[in-house]
Amino acid sequence: MNPSTHPRLSFSPIHRLLTSDDNSSTSFSDEENRVLLIITVAESVLSLIGSVLIVTSYLKFKRLRKFSLELVFWLSISDIGMCVSYFFGNPESGYLCTAQAMIMSFFELASVLWTTVIALTLFRLIILQRTSSHLIKYYHIFCFGLPFISMFLPLITDSYGNSGAWCWITTPSDDDESDKEIMESAGNIWRLTLFYLPLWLAIIFNSTVYVIVTKTLSRVASTQASDQRPKYLKMIRRLRLYPLILVFCWLGATINRIQNVLDPSAPQYYLYLYQVATRSLQGTLNALVYGFNNHVIGEWLSIIPNGCSFNASKEEESSSGGEEDEEDGIFNKVSYVGGKVGGGERDSNDMERSLI
Repeated sequence: MNPSTHPRLSFSPIHRLLTSDDNSSTSFSDEENRVLLIITVAESVLSLIGSVLIVTSYLKFKRLRKFSLELVFWLSISDIGMCVSYFFGNPESGYLCTAQAMIMSFFELASVLWTTVIALTLFRLIILQRTSSHLIKYYHIFCFGLPFISMFLPLITDSYGNSGAWCWITTPSDDDESDKEIMESAGNIWRLTLFYLPLWLAIIFNSTVYVIVTKTLSRVASTQASDQRPKYLKMIRRLRLYPLILVFCWLGATINRIQNVLDPSAPQYYLYLYQVATRSLQGTLNALVYGFNNHVIGEWLSIIPNGCSFNASKEEESSSGGEEDEEDGIFNKVSYVGGKVGGGERDSNDMERSLI
């Protein structure tokens, strides 16, 4: 039986998460659905905390209001929106269900697109040696404009509803449609074109960019003094994590949705478990990898008594040119032209301060 044909569980508000005895919204048991919701909510709380800390850091500390962290700020805003949609739980069909589906569609795609913008900015900065701060309005059109338009498209075919253990884009039951009609249904087309195709194109794009960037930085590192190379190697290791976040968070969802298409009458609980266990961590991982660098942590340490010495060093850095735009810092200090690179201790420090 297709998940969309079952009565729905209502786990909203959240306090009903552990106490609901309603019939299941999928072919899973009440207890299995409850576990899915508990994992989603628990991990979303962690993601929300991480994302809010990044947003707060950007707004609170003036020295952090550089273009690099501004991009991470908007990525965190998108992750906050994702968490909000997950907190809806498993609402009854109707306006609340549609609202969850639309919010989820908007912010999940926006979060993916902001990662591509960050990758593009690093590519322009390190490879092309061009700044990107003047492109911010186009970034917003791309990252928020496209999801805004796309979240309304499934309404045309009334394709929002129960998609398993939450509301999203639905597909027809095989009791009502032939296999060919299921494969070609509006729901599956929307799922592919509005999320999964952009997602995996973003993964391919990000991975390609970071391979090029890390190879370039490796060449830069090879020209540096031995005491400077560890800084570059540390940055390279961090950059390699960026595209892995999307793969880690969305591979389970991709596999699950493929199974839903191939055999919609037999949803697999372990695939739903895999999906929610990784998808809901995206905000947490984005915050850790993109946002919590030494400078963000240092700003927070500077406002506690034991951070006074760190604060003093930050003030000294600021007075000696620390206010230089972070793009211009790496742009001017790291030169990659015809395979020739320039370096030095100041170069490495500027790059470390500048990279997202």
